[in-house]
Amino acid sequence: MKKLLYILLTVFILTSCETYLDVKPDKNRQEIELVSDIDLMFDRTFTGYLTDIDFPNITGDLIFYENAYTRLSAQIPLTSVQESVWKDELSTVTDNSWSQAYEAIWFANYVIGSIDDLEGNASDKKNLKAEAYLLKAFKQFNLALKHSLYPSVENKDELGIIIKNETAFGQTTVRATIEETFAQIESDLIEGLKIDKSRTDSWRESDASAAALAARYYLYVHDFVNAKKYAEMALSLHSTMVNLETDVFFIPGFGGKLTGSNAFVGARAPEFYTTTWDSQYKIYYEITSPFKMASNELLAIYQPEDLRLQYFYSDGLLSTFFGLTENNVLYNRTLNMMTGTDVAEIYLILAECAARNNDLTTCMQNVEIVRENRFDGADYTALPIPGTVKEAIELIVDERRREFAFTSLRWYDVKRLNAEGLIDPIILSKNYYEVGETAVDFDTPKVYTLEPNSRKYARPIPKEVIILTEGSVKQNTY
Repeated sequence: MKKLLYILLTVFILTSCETYLDVKPDKNRQEIELVSDIDLMFDRTFTGYLTDIDFPNITGDLIFYENAYTRLSAQIPLTSVQESVWKDELSTVTDNSWSQAYEAIWFANYVIGSIDDLEGNASDKKNLKAEAYLLKAFKQFNLALKHSLYPSVENKDELGIIIKNETAFGQTTVRATIEETFAQIESDLIEGLKIDKSRTDSWRESDASAAALAARYYLYVHDFVNAKKYAEMALSLHSTMVNLETDVFFIPGFGGKLTGSNAFVGARAPEFYTTTWDSQYKIYYEITSPFKMASNELLAIYQPEDLRLQYFYSDGLLSTFFGLTENNVLYNRTLNMMTGTDVAEIYLILAECAARNNDLTTCMQNVEIVRENRFDGADYTALPIPGTVKEAIELIVDERRREFAFTSLRWYDVKRLNAEGLIDPIILSKNYYEVGETAVDFDTPKVYTLEPNSRKYARPIPKEVIILTEGSVKQNTY
């Protein structure tokens, strides 16, 4: 049976406005008849399906210093500054990462609902359907991670995300509860785990990437049994690490530090757009801003010998082109920030699961696998074994922050650990200036603090969603 897929330039999936529903886009229409057509759709490089939800501005790792912001303000939206100090009123109406996420969810729903009727191999249909479920689970998880409170028992009836299980427009115009949201994410994840395809690169989903995503999900919801189970499964299927001493090359440039990692990968993989780092299970990336200005607090958690500090943080660009000599360090690990699951993440998940089982020796063995690949061998000394579970978890969280700076995982860690109470509360704080609706007042210093379990951990959803649904989709309350 012939199916038609309408590829929309702009997909306002959440709208119930009659004016929108009256418009039926008819351009960019592509006939989808074969399973191989869906396979090609997953392979497309120009869609928003691989872009992640925008997290870097809210994690506390980034600060828009006055000297740099003054010179770069034309390239940095004020909303980015407002997000960096956790304002609950943002100046913009739209949010591209939100709309791209729901575009991807719409596509996943199309695949899930139609692929059985297309011509093609049954095994291919099964794997593509599972891949669609994994795409949907990943997008929903990060939408909830950013825009909803932590899924604790106390928060189960709070606002989650808008759950979309259909391709028709305007049918779902309310937010599910957090309990319903995470039930949907887990259900889709379980369907995605049915994928039966080995990893050949990090561009597409595989049995390894499915297990890695499950490990990430279950660690977040404090299901350490399943987190360990799927982390072990992921490593059994793919465990290649990138060694910064041997696999990434160094380029002196612009009077400062730049590295081959700027080209995504370094020397070993020239096909960077289809393979990226060998340690990535599945590529997703964040592309909102190239100006990731590292806070002095973040820089201070690295040892001077750490190759991540030497390779991924550069003062060259801002010093050469803008003459800045202080507060001028940019994070430049990749042009587009990689945010998909990674082998290093899985080792650190196993480390945390071992620590929570009071097996501190195994915990540190997994931590060391990561750290040994982040230093020159001649400069490295292994860390001592922590004395308590609390100390081990704190050590792992610091290592995760060094390894995954400017990604969703810092936000993920602060929310889940503050909800639990095992370690000391993590308070995000920033010495900055008054950030208003239209500008930053650099004459008025101000301290911004995000207290543990603040309602501001559920970031505002885009105003356009509330407007287009005539208020049936509710904004977070603060």
